[in-house]
This record gives sequence, structure tokens and C-alpha cells, in this order.
Amino acid sequence: MPISIITRAKKTSEVKNLIYNLNSNLEVEKEIIAVCIINDCNIENAKVILENSKMLEAKITGIKNAKFDKILFLDSDQIPQKGLLEELDKRNEDMIIIPEKSYNNNLIGKLLDYQRDYMFKYSKLNPSPLISVIPRFYKKELMLQAIKNINDFELKNIVQYEDSLLYYEIYKLSKNIGFSNYYIYNIDPPLNVFLKKSFNYGLMFGHSLKLYDLKEEHKNLFKKLNSNIIIFNKELGINPGIIIKIIKGIPYLFGYLRSILY
Repeated sequence: MPISIITRAKKTSEVKNLIYNLNSNLEVEKEIIAVCIINDCNIENAKVILENSKMLEAKITGIKNAKFDKILFLDSDQIPQKGLLEELDKRNEDMIIIPEKSYNNNLIGKLLDYQRDYMFKYSKLNPSPLISVIPRFYKKELMLQAIKNINDFELKNIVQYEDSLLYYEIYKLSKNIGFSNYYIYNIDPPLNVFLKKSFNYGLMFGHSLKLYDLKEEHKNLFKKLNSNIIIFNKELGINPGIIIKIIKGIPYLFGYLRSILY
């Protein structure tokens, strides 16, 4: 069955490499939908939608414009492993969690991989939208049902945990979750960019809690996700990903505190 692949970026130039990579993959029939704010680069063989939207709204725009029954979300800095699309084409679960791994294998990538590996194993034991391991592959029918429980204010304003929010609403409809045998590769940033992004995530989280029209159940979801930053499981042993969590946690905390004070 064909797959609709949805990506979002500020500029079309940011998704150029991803789209080129996807178009060179001939494993399955697919369409590529790129939701962007600025058109600064000509993109071929993809449906480009230009709208001034934030992350959640952009993804929902992609869902509504997808013509196929299976949907895969990819970020502009991600690359699917060869064989992944073919595997997803054959799977019948309502949603699939795909393990992730560093592509460029820099210092941050290596440290993140400890956390990614541990959390993927943990999610297989305890699949839940209350931890930061999310499916990237869904059936469109379920997604269209789930987004009905997201109000217009949330649609326009949520800028963090939008993937977890979608997962949360879909999880209420179905627990039919699968796990992929293939990877999505991440092009991880250098240390200075990673720290800056961590600060911004903390800032955005603080601001999200101030949104007066945010549903109480969604606000509680975000709080639980924020409190479940460090996970430990007896069966899996010590989580070596704690190192990257500490590195990320310091600028994240400063960003969060700034959002409270200003």
C-alpha cells in the first residue's frame, strides 16, 4: 500500500536533501508532502504547501492533504534506512515506533544513541504516550479521528510535544502498536547548536503551560512528559542516556526559568 510522507520546515531549502533522498528510494509507491512557511528553493516531485503555521498545525495540514492510508512523519534532518519503507508498506499495525540512530555519529550523536537505544527498549516493554518515544507511522483514518479532540487554540499555538499530543489522542483510540526492525537516521547537531536548542525547548515548555485555552488533560500530558525525562527500568539496568539528559537539562532548565520570569 502506498505511503504519504509528511515533513515540515520553515524554508523549502531545509527539506531539499530529505526529498532528494526519498525520491531516490524506489522501494514503494509514495507521495511527499512538505509544509513550509517560506519558498526559497524549487522542490520537485513533492507536494509543497506554503502556510504560516506552527508545528502541530503544519502536521495536521499534512494529514488532511495526504491521499494515502498510511502516513510517515519525517523531520528535515532525518534519513530512513534502506528497507524501512518496504517494511512499513507490509505492516498492518495502527501505529509503528521506529528506532532512531545518529547519522553523522558526532559526540552528541553518540551520547544521544545511548538514550535512544535504552528508550526504544523501554517503550517495547511499556508503550505509552507519557514517555518521549513516539510512533512516526500511523494509519490516516485513526489520525483524522484523533485530531478532532484538538481545539483550534491548541492547533495554532502548540510548539512543543506536538508529536506526543497526536500519539496521546490516537492511543486513546487504539493500542495496536508495532515496532520496526529498521532505523531512522538523525543528522545530529554539534554541541553548541544542541545546547541552544535545549534552551529553546525549555523556553517553549514554560510558555506552553501559560496557554489559557490549553485543555487540562493536554496540559497534564506535557507536565508528565517533562517529569519523565530520566527513565530507569530494572530489567534494562542503568540508563547510560542519563549523560546526555544532564547535558541537555542545564540549558533546558535555564530556558524554562526564563519563561517563568518573563
